[in-house]
Amino acid sequence: MQDFSVNGKERPKSVGFDATKRYGLVVTVGVLVNRTQEAILLDTLYQELADEGYKPFQTKSRDLSIPDEKIKSIITNCNGRLVVCIHQDDVNLTYAEAVHSAIALDRLHVTTDNTIAIVDGNNDKAVKLHQAASSIDIVSPAIVNCVRSELYYPHLLLADLVAGYVADIINDNRISTGETNQKSYYFIDTTRNQRGGQWGCAYSAVARNEGPEPSATFKQRSGQTVQKRVNCWFHGVMADTHSPQPDSDGIQPVIGRLNAMECNDVATWLAEQ
Repeated sequence: MQDFSVNGKERPKSVGFDATKRYGLVVTVGVLVNRTQEAILLDTLYQELADEGYKPFQTKSRDLSIPDEKIKSIITNCNGRLVVCIHQDDVNLTYAEAVHSAIALDRLHVTTDNTIAIVDGNNDKAVKLHQAASSIDIVSPAIVNCVRSELYYPHLLLADLVAGYVADIINDNRISTGETNQKSYYFIDTTRNQRGGQWGCAYSAVARNEGPEPSATFKQRSGQTVQKRVNCWFHGVMADTHSPQPDSDGIQPVIGRLNAMECNDVATWLAEQ
């Protein structure tokens, strides 16, 4: 997998964010991985979820009904780093996701020289994350949006799956909240800091639409087929609403790279597409 390119400079890592709102609860998940870890995660997702109907680069999380034990296994075995933020009051999902993502950047100590931040959705999501981070003096990495990101990047699919999983188990009173550093992920409940701290300052800034916009430039493409989305992923480009198709839909180099990394199960599946 090729490194991401930001303003002509290579970045080998990314942190991907996605959020959900259920039962009046917002859950935001960030997953930090390098490009090698992405490929390994893709193979793990395929191994664990193929029986549940998962097809790489074409299945969205809402189309999957996954047993808790499988989600736990994927979280535990993820070789990247995860952070889970929750807010248990009724707040705006878009604002809360931006604030949680900024707080996650801080907790994960994300560096700016080798990492990008990917947010699911349109460019407004990237703008809001930048505003949230700036308002609490977090120097964020380059931020980019990716429309339907879970169809392109495996860690964005994982973020979406984990967000729904955590919301369900909190609603069922099967998890304790607070701020803890779990073995497999960092867990933060921002509800107690409703009016102050990082949450209060950042939420207010985002709600007022205050702060600078991201300035990084990325190559953008949009894949209408599995093969074209695989190409986007392999080359580290992002999808936007009106971006053009990739120039090629050949995936043999991707299959060869996955096999070389011993990600054989997903490589075999891709070879059959």
